[in-house]
Amino acid sequence: MNSALRVVSVVLIFLLSMSAFAQSTWPNRLVRIVSTSPPGGSVDLFARILAEEFTKTLGQPFVVESRAGANGNIGVDLVLKAPADGHLLFVAPAGPFSINASIMESMPFNAKKDILPVAMLGVSPLVLVVHPSVPAKDLKQLLQWMKQQDGKVNYASQAVASTGFLAMELLKLQAGVEATHIPYKGSAAAATTDLLAGRVPLSFVNTSTVLPHWRSGQLRAIAVAEIKRIQAAPEIPTVAESGIPGFEATSWFGLGARSGTPREIVNRLSEIASNALARPDVVARLSRIGIEPRFMGPEQFADFVTTESVKWEDIIRRTGAKAD
Repeated sequence: MNSALRVVSVVLIFLLSMSAFAQSTWPNRLVRIVSTSPPGGSVDLFARILAEEFTKTLGQPFVVESRAGANGNIGVDLVLKAPADGHLLFVAPAGPFSINASIMESMPFNAKKDILPVAMLGVSPLVLVVHPSVPAKDLKQLLQWMKQQDGKVNYASQAVASTGFLAMELLKLQAGVEATHIPYKGSAAAATTDLLAGRVPLSFVNTSTVLPHWRSGQLRAIAVAEIKRIQAAPEIPTVAESGIPGFEATSWFGLGARSGTPREIVNRLSEIASNALARPDVVARLSRIGIEPRFMGPEQFADFVTTESVKWEDIIRRTGAKAD
């Protein structure tokens, strides 16, 4: 071996050994988990549960930092600009993983190349609800009423790229009805306030937001967008069983990192998340607000993200939906 090759070999061995050392000592300082939604919501709750579990298990502090905006893109972009060393992570809904690239005119990152799916965490099923003034108690009656309104029905969602918006667009497409979208600039609370006041008559809303209002009689639940009935309210039928076979629009949450994060770190994060979501106290804590744990490891979650991306890209193309 000549001297040049010998030098290259020594350098490579050194770099590999340093990489292995860094991975073996991870985490060696504070780890931040970026929540891509405002404090108090489902994404924020998942982030805080994970931070507690990671801190207890790994012995380093994990803290949650809220960076909301652009349907999750702002927080995710922050993580993707940091080193891929497992010290900056994010928890986000479907948008940055599988929706935004198809509906937004420009993106600050390439979701397929830059995001590394670590673990799917759970779902907050969508429920199609109406204000009590709407003369419909099931999906068939609601669709008949919508057709009678000659396209003058409005519906609310927290944003153009949200799963609630896409669920309604899918319903319109498959049921052949018309409705005008009223976006609330990323504020689920504002959309729900107007829904409760009757200023907009219907919406697909996350169970974590809508169940208290349904139970109090302030809103009427028509159907859930999951393929199966939900644990938190098994008496509410699904859209599929109410007359639109195969209908499914899932509002889910996942843990992500920057591509290039060492596999050993990713696997460890996934393992701890899985253990946390299997604990009865965590399950109970989530179920109280209508969230169902639904874990997937890195490979399965990556495949799921791909499937969801293809599905929503097709629906967005067919409906012509675009974010502002």
